[in-house]
Amino acid sequence: MSSSNFKPVSPLAAPRSSRPVSTRRSDDALARLIFASEQPDFDRHLTETMHELISFDLAMISLYHDDKLVEVTSASSPDRIGSDVLESYAKHTFQHSPFFQMHRRNIQSGFYLMENLARSPVLDKPSTATEILEIDTQEEIGYLTAGWPKRLKELDIALRVSDRDTVQVALYRTGNRGFSAQDLYAIEPIQSSLMAICKRHWENRTLHLQAGEDPIHAALKRLGSDSLSSREMEVMRLLISGVGEKEIAGMLQVGAETVKTHRKRAYLKLEVSSRVELLVKLLDQRNHASAMRCQ
Repeated sequence: MSSSNFKPVSPLAAPRSSRPVSTRRSDDALARLIFASEQPDFDRHLTETMHELISFDLAMISLYHDDKLVEVTSASSPDRIGSDVLESYAKHTFQHSPFFQMHRRNIQSGFYLMENLARSPVLDKPSTATEILEIDTQEEIGYLTAGWPKRLKELDIALRVSDRDTVQVALYRTGNRGFSAQDLYAIEPIQSSLMAICKRHWENRTLHLQAGEDPIHAALKRLGSDSLSSREMEVMRLLISGVGEKEIAGMLQVGAETVKTHRKRAYLKLEVSSRVELLVKLLDQRNHASAMRCQ
């Protein structure tokens, strides 16, 4: 969907007269991000890099393709977005997000304040609460997913990967502590490079997703991954790849018990009781698929 008359909200920009606090810090962060651009846990590296340059309490990275939310990951401290709440957002309430609606109207790459996006007259805003959606006029957008942390201020980095794909890097501050141009001083010197690295990473990532080149993801999908939450799928993929639970907890920036909970729920849905049993099941499935192709 496109709208030739739609003008996106002006991206937030630091004053040109500002000077970076630490060019060396920005350069080091950029170098580490370049190194991580080919790694599967790029989301974590991006979040850590952004945290070195600007303070925030929560972060969420989403990939939108047409009218779907394809991937979503979150990192938070001290408050957390519960896995059930995040899953509710990923399956249903993301459609009410001002950012998603702007994605459907071809949002331009850049930095955006949610309070500005939310004032756009083109938004379709819900007027009544549901079991999974709360109406709250004190929120920036006037509503939120049930169970979502309240009184957050949001800064979004929009990355237009293609005509059909947009990445949203959402940074949140708790307690109504808003963002300002001052917060972008440290990012300004590397903003263009940062956007270029991210764009390249997600261009490759979307191509892999569209081509179905991730064998683990494809195998889990054939086993019935539609029943798995996005985070359960993420934990399963890492476990199958040989990553330990403690390392997964560190990569996803969650507690070890949270990883165990995701693992147990996923095993129950996939009808296995251990990683070995899951690997055997995946191998049997692959052999069966190969035999069918040979017939």
